Order: sequence, then structure tokens, then C-alpha cells
Amino acid sequence: MTNINIGPVCLVTGGAGYLGSAIVNRLLKLGYQVRSFDVKSCPVEHGQLTSFTGDIRQYDDIANACEGVNTVFHTAAIISLLGFCRSHVRHRILDVNVGGSSQLIKAAKDKGVQRIVATSTNNVCFDHEMVMGDETIPLATRPIDLYTETKALAERTLLAADNGNTGLRVAALRPGGIWGLASDGEGMGSGGIMISSILKQIASGSFSFLIGDGTAETDNTHIDNLVDAQMLLAEHLITAPHTVGGEAYYVTDEEPMNAMEWFRPLTDGLGETFPTRRLPGKLMYSVAFIVEAISCLMNKEASLTRMQILKVIRSHSFKCDKARRDLGYAPKRKRTEGIEQLLPIAKQEIERLKAKRKK
Repeated sequence: MTNINIGPVCLVTGGAGYLGSAIVNRLLKLGYQVRSFDVKSCPVEHGQLTSFTGDIRQYDDIANACEGVNTVFHTAAIISLLGFCRSHVRHRILDVNVGGSSQLIKAAKDKGVQRIVATSTNNVCFDHEMVMGDETIPLATRPIDLYTETKALAERTLLAADNGNTGLRVAALRPGGIWGLASDGEGMGSGGIMISSILKQIASGSFSFLIGDGTAETDNTHIDNLVDAQMLLAEHLITAPHTVGGEAYYVTDEEPMNAMEWFRPLTDGLGETFPTRRLPGKLMYSVAFIVEAISCLMNKEASLTRMQILKVIRSHSFKCDKARRDLGYAPKRKRTEGIEQLLPIAKQEIERLKAKRKK
């Protein structure tokens, strides 16, 4: 990466989260004045960091954080794979993911922010099977979960705000499942949602079967690779705004494989047995449909959703050719190295979870 000055002041929305705090640490390492905006204080402590707490749906809250900022890294969002839900749940997620993005855009324009690097997701195009897709594939028109629906709407809203005439340039990144320990920040974090989820299953003994025939492939994105891409996109919004402005980019580890097979080195490293029994994908999709519907009727959080099953049984892999061409992106972290780095923390977490279950 070059030494393009994307500051001197940068704001990270969702700065207290897994990805947000990794971006905060990288920016601090690069010497910028950094602001974190979230509903809770950023866990990072540093003399050049200011933590703003607020609601991204409230204009005054986010506008205050945007004052004097050059570049915003927008990661704030609610991840919900629910399809069936009560209206108040749907409205809240729409308000945060879509409405919050709209408030950020308004505040950024009013306060003279020059760049927004938005974190989207490869889910935004995931309403049918695709193998090694690219950015020409249209956004999902038949989403079955709130995350796909709201992130697609938010991405469209954000990219539409790109306008060189006003000085605000906007572009988006579409990672796969984000995982791993960030190099910056002394290994803060637990490895991401997907790692935490599988460790809970292993500890409880529920990771005892595979779903589908094992042929479906998906992509993941190591957090270091994603933070690299964040910096590259911010730089190119300065050096090549007419190329990258208003564009979205897939950024992955470029190691497409079956979503469940991906975890084999982790289970092996933990000394656990990788499952051999398989359950039919269509059967599990039907089960998830029933679980979601009943949970919605009972106003409870669903323990299994249709999107969780589709992520395992339906291929959705993507090429990074556009990011390589326009940004110079190349993933430096791969699965083998990243999982080896995770193992000590994963072992501690497994022991903690198993001990908790015995109480």
C-alpha cells in the first residue's frame, strides 16, 4: 500500500465491533486521528482515539461525530438472518441498516466529509446459486432474510450518494464471512461470529453432522485481508475517484470451498472429531422454515433460519478480479495460517464453554 493521506481525521461507524475495532487499530497504527461511533464505547484505548456513543438513526448523533472528518469507514449494521419476524423487528433492522446509512450520508454531506468506504456483504446478490460470480450480477430481488434485504438497500443508497460534484465519494466492499484475529491491536477479538458460532456447537456437542452433499462452495474473508481492502479503497477514492467512486468490490480470501468443510482444520487442531454423517439439505431447509415460522408466532429468536441452511447448501462464490484490477487487492492471509493463529484462543474458549456447561 502507498502512503496516501486518507486523514488526518477518520471516523469508523460500528467502531466498537469486531471489524470496526480492527479498522480503528489499523488507522491508529498509520498515525491518524480516529473517531469511533457506536452504541457503546470502543474497546481500544489510545491517545489519538475519540469514542462517540450514539444512535446512527439520529442525525444529530452521527453529525456530531462527522465534524471535521475526512474519511468515514461505515461498518455499523445489525446482522439478522431472519426471514419471518414481527414487524417491530423488521422496522428496527431497516431503520439501522438502511435509515442509518441515509443519516450518515446526510451528515457527511453537511459536514464536508470527502469519502465513505462502506462495508457491504456478498449476501447482497445471494438469492440464487452462483459460482465465481462478479459485480455485474444484479442485487437480490428475492431475498429471504433481513440481512440480505437491508444490506442490498443500504448499498444501493450509499453508492447512489457518490457525487464528485459535491466532493463526496462513496464505494463499497463485499466480503464473505469475516473471520480471524487481526494483526493490528494485539490480537483483539474472538475470531468473528462464524468462529464463535462453531466453537459453541463443538463445545455443546451439536456439531455432529453435516448438511447437504458437500458440493456447494462459498467464500470467507480474513479480517486482515478486509482491513487491507478498506485502506486500499480509501486511497483510491483519492487517487482514482472516477474509477472506484460509486462501485462495489468483492474481496475474499480467494479460497472458495464448502462452508462446513472449511472448519475441518479447526476441529482437527482442537482434537475434535469432524462429523461424517450428513443430513439432506432440502430436509434441513424445511426444518428451518418451520423453526422460523414458529419462533415468529411465539415472538422468540429463531435457533435456525433458512438462510443459515442456504449458506451451506447453495453455492455463492465470487471473483476478486475487479478489486485486483482497480485497487491492487491481493489477499495476504489464507485459511491454514489464520486457523493456526486462532487455535490457542479457540482452545481456551472451548475449555471455558465446556466448563460452563458442567456447572
